[in-house]
Amino acid sequence: MEAIVCLSDWQVPLDDEEKIRAVARFVWDLQPSALAHVGDATDSTQLSCWARGLRAEFDGGLEGAFEKTRRHFEYYREHYEGPWHLMKSNHDERLELAIEQRLPGLAGLTVGGQKINIQNALRLDDYGITWHEEPYQIAPGWLLMHGDEGGTSKLPGATALGLALSAFSSVVCGHTHRAGLAWTGVGTGRRRQALAGMEVGHMMKLSGAEYLGRARLANWGNAFGILWKDGRKVWPQLVPVQPDGSFVVNGERYK
Repeated sequence: MEAIVCLSDWQVPLDDEEKIRAVARFVWDLQPSALAHVGDATDSTQLSCWARGLRAEFDGGLEGAFEKTRRHFEYYREHYEGPWHLMKSNHDERLELAIEQRLPGLAGLTVGGQKINIQNALRLDDYGITWHEEPYQIAPGWLLMHGDEGGTSKLPGATALGLALSAFSSVVCGHTHRAGLAWTGVGTGRRRQALAGMEVGHMMKLSGAEYLGRARLANWGNAFGILWKDGRKVWPQLVPVQPDGSFVVNGERYK
């Protein structure tokens, strides 16, 4: 049976490096047929509309965060050479939006012959990572999305399930930072089928999410997902990650 590991939002530099690397070591051990990253690999904090005119916009940390993201890519690639997919997402597209909305004079500018965009800033080609602008069929009957393509629910799994009902395809996504797996049935008789929505949580440190307030109250969850595939049949698995970075797959504990 094949496995596709679905990586959740990192949002570097708000990331939890220990947990991201623990999942990488699991990937090394499992050797899945593909990695599917739901997007928001970066936070691009300095380019956020929330940082405009504030200290965060001028702290000069953007390249440092990009470099740390590349180090994560390098770590996974130390012992995994399989296909890797990355979805376009609202945080990763902040660079493109900043140029379009605030610095249009940079549009079309190239550095070293390359256009200024997040794909080139993260050197995705160097790491064999395929960038997807549109929902991508990652497995039979399953689409990889970011999660901002439609309405957002506060219920874990409900955002992904809403996208699944709209696309008439099961969906794995991130964006909400919630970890949840929801199912429904559609159709009747022989045409009836099951649709699932899996939200794979996040891999951030809540201590860095200052916008949550001092108590850091949010129904978020550190997690990732796996799609187990046998021919055209697919079974989703949501894997919660404990605060100490440990998780269990197939009865085996990883950390």
